[in-house]
Amino acid sequence: MLRRRKLLLFLIDLSLTLTAGLAALFFRFGFDRFSIVKYLPPVIVGVAIYALSYLFNGIYRVVWAYADAKDMFRIARAVFLAYLVHVTTFYIYRGAVLPRSVGAMMALASLVLLIGSRLFWAWSRSREASKRGIPSQKSVMIIGAGEAGVMLLEEFQRRPELGKVVGFVDDSPRKIGRTVRGIPVYGPISSIMNLVEKYGVDEVIVAIPSATKDQMKRILSYIDTSRVRLRTLPALHEIIGTKPSIDLLRDVSIQDLLGREEVKIDSQSIAEYIRSKTVMVTGAGGSIGAELCRQIARFGPGHLILLGRGENSIFSIHEELLHDHPDLRMSRVIADVSNEERMREVFERYHPQIVFHAAAHKHVPLMEENPVEAFWVNARGTRIVADLCCEFDVERMILISTDKAVKPSSLMGLSKRLAEMYVRALAQERRCRCLFSIVRFGNVLGSRGSVIPRFARQIERGGPVTVTDPRMKRYFMSIPEAASLVLQAGAYASNGELYVLDMGELVSIEQIAREMIRLAGYTPDVDIKIVYTGMRPGEKLVEELFLSSEKIEPTDHSKIMKVVENEILPSKTVSDVIDKTIAIARSGDRKKITEFLKDYIPDIVELEE
Repeated sequence: MLRRRKLLLFLIDLSLTLTAGLAALFFRFGFDRFSIVKYLPPVIVGVAIYALSYLFNGIYRVVWAYADAKDMFRIARAVFLAYLVHVTTFYIYRGAVLPRSVGAMMALASLVLLIGSRLFWAWSRSREASKRGIPSQKSVMIIGAGEAGVMLLEEFQRRPELGKVVGFVDDSPRKIGRTVRGIPVYGPISSIMNLVEKYGVDEVIVAIPSATKDQMKRILSYIDTSRVRLRTLPALHEIIGTKPSIDLLRDVSIQDLLGREEVKIDSQSIAEYIRSKTVMVTGAGGSIGAELCRQIARFGPGHLILLGRGENSIFSIHEELLHDHPDLRMSRVIADVSNEERMREVFERYHPQIVFHAAAHKHVPLMEENPVEAFWVNARGTRIVADLCCEFDVERMILISTDKAVKPSSLMGLSKRLAEMYVRALAQERRCRCLFSIVRFGNVLGSRGSVIPRFARQIERGGPVTVTDPRMKRYFMSIPEAASLVLQAGAYASNGELYVLDMGELVSIEQIAREMIRLAGYTPDVDIKIVYTGMRPGEKLVEELFLSSEKIEPTDHSKIMKVVENEILPSKTVSDVIDKTIAIARSGDRKKITEFLKDYIPDIVELEE
């Protein structure tokens, strides 16, 4: 069916091109039939040349019902190339003559007829869709009269059952007061609520994929979400290679206000150490691990090993990658990083060349209740993976760490600090060829078990929203941003360097709760209450990214800093500390854990009973 439609379109184009040629002859010679017949053969040859040019330029690979300016340019390019070949052919070949005016008019008429036929087809399809669909009574206003906004307008016009666009809103003085595709452009954006009232708008759409989090905050400050629904297109880096579409629209979330920045990375340096390599990601089913897998897959690894303890999460990320990268070789490995025998089997079978160690327990209060598991997995598990990387000549190992390892007040933070210490010690001793590095960062937006999904569930239930302390602040970064910077830091790996990601400004947890309530269309403390529950065991009011003893140095990337620390213990000492800590943890005495580790982690914050 598809081939038949393409053939039909090809034949229509040939007939239009022939019509253009005959019209050119008529305009040049009028009713002089002798001259028309004389110069008809060069026109027929021209039709054949144009046909080949159409095929060569791929104009039959375009879905013309959804064509844009770039697709129309294909036709213009095809016609121009055909014209050049046509004229040149009869300049070189003297057996026949092609009047220059006929060649030029034929090209111009072909261009008009072919583009006109596409525009007519798109218009007729749109009109047909309008008749089929039941027009929606919903009025829509689009913020951003740029390319993305125009694409959304076109789709709304093709699918009237989804709503009617009554106007654009923009800050550009060049656009305000004018029309785009017959739709008026209003402004500035600060006047949006007046326009909502005036035109009875039901939904406002932000169609600015390039908007930063500060721009999104400014736009949101003008909109009362209790009076009008607000949706947005995803950020630019989320829709690379995808045309803006109604199907991509989603409600504005707290992620848009905290983590919408596009991270620029040196793709070449990352590709150099990942392309064609066997790459293993531990904790591949987790928030960071899964995103690392998504981004690693784009750099063409030879073999990607998805290792994790949870079978469902590994199955899920594998299915996603299989859909997006069907040719990528992958292996699913269900294993616990703290099971030394099983991990040795994995290394013996797959011989990974690059290891991203993201597997860890991260939930602070939960680890307070399970101290053995915290140290068994986070510290001992890291030691097992690092030792195997040495033993099996892995090229690079990148450990994912956390800001909770700095001045640790929780068992989870202490366990990750011991993991950092062991990797740095192993690297300093240069016992193997593996290049180790550590990447430390704060909270990521929307990760499983984090505060934002919890707030969302509480708001959905009608409240209350529980905040531990109004003074509590945290660093936040989007999951894609964090994963990108981890990959970039991996390119810098040299000798156990510890890299810290620039997390921006500290954000108030209470302010996040209030913004999320507003985004849901409610008023904080009126529609949904905020309740303060008190700090939980192991929590700090403010997390930190550096120790006072650590010296900070810049790297080639503005968002990645290198930490220099001279006081690094021998790996044997750290290994013994890990084992003794696990033994103490088995007794269930948290105070003894603190007292024992103080000699090795002097910045530790006393754990409260």
